[in-house]
Amino acid sequence: MAERIAPVLGLEGVEVKEAVERGGGWEIEVEVALPGRCASCGGKVHGHGRLPRRRVSHLWIGVEAVHLNWLPKRGVCQQCGKTVVTRPANLEPWQRQTPLAQDVALVALRRQSFRAVAQDLGASPASLRRLVDRTVPLEDRSWWQIPGDLVLSVDEHSFRGTDLMITIALRSPLKRLLTILPDDRMASLTSWLKELPEEVRGRIRVVTTDLKESYRKVFAKHCPTAVVVPDPFHLVREMTRILDDVRRLEQAEIRRPIPRWPLVKGAEKLSLPQHGQLGAICRDYPTLAALYALKEDFRTLLQEPDPAQAARLLARWLLNADSCDHVEGHMLANLIRKWRDGLLHHWYTARRWTNGYIEGLHTKIKLLKRTSYGFTNRDRYRKKMLLAFLPASSPHSY
Repeated sequence: MAERIAPVLGLEGVEVKEAVERGGGWEIEVEVALPGRCASCGGKVHGHGRLPRRRVSHLWIGVEAVHLNWLPKRGVCQQCGKTVVTRPANLEPWQRQTPLAQDVALVALRRQSFRAVAQDLGASPASLRRLVDRTVPLEDRSWWQIPGDLVLSVDEHSFRGTDLMITIALRSPLKRLLTILPDDRMASLTSWLKELPEEVRGRIRVVTTDLKESYRKVFAKHCPTAVVVPDPFHLVREMTRILDDVRRLEQAEIRRPIPRWPLVKGAEKLSLPQHGQLGAICRDYPTLAALYALKEDFRTLLQEPDPAQAARLLARWLLNADSCDHVEGHMLANLIRKWRDGLLHHWYTARRWTNGYIEGLHTKIKLLKRTSYGFTNRDRYRKKMLLAFLPASSPHSY
């Protein structure tokens, strides 16, 4: 029976003496033997002293834990005097889990919190935290070997409250979370870029980002071959935000509510009652009407397939924004003019790059953070999040 159990439990090459079901789990008794010769000098090894029995976690079958038990044997080389202690499954002296048990725990930790996995596996949360600290890298650099032009996405997310961290993802030719920086300072982003080999930096062609001007300055300085492209969603959202701010000001002045949805929703999504409300708003409030027209004209511009026509429409849009009688129109014109080259790059490539992928990563990160009830250790938080996104091709994937 022991011979049949060994391959099932991943114990090939280990002498299994017996398997006993005990206390809702299995205890596997294995035999370890002293080597005849010292691995260092080849001298003869003889037994020396006695050691207490050892027990480590090896596997989980459903909710039942499988433990390995053995009696360690200690020997001393007669030639070099080196002490040899036998243990199975390539265990280190300090390990309380076999490599197979560690892989099972890391797979579970990709989706669950430390405490939830500890309860399921019968381990301690502290041991799982140490496992992540020891095995998960802060950055998987295997993407350096990916051939071809590279497209990156950069954005920030909240670590705790207003404490932000920068997220960097690879958008093309593969989709992959690259790293999470410890804060949102541009010095950290600059340091990360400087660590990249010059050949890798030279292959970065496009960087998608939100409307943070400092990102564009950092990449312009350290990746001059890259075009920093603003995410169109953030541009439309900024226009919508300004429009809604003006609506609230008008509302406070007249002390009467002005419907919000007819202004902030896309024209094609309005219901018939909202169309009627929009007509009344544009008739009674010229400022809101002008800003709403700018927003919708810009949304129409983004749908234009022809690059030349898009450039003409953008020039006309800037002219209309500059001729607006209200300061908000000039603010929008300055914003678009600042990002004009990057915006037009959307039409110069076969694909319009956006921040959609990295925003999806942030959704999963928020879910993992919520199930863990937050973190206090920055590096452990970064490793726990990166563990959930390690690609199957990575040497550190589980």
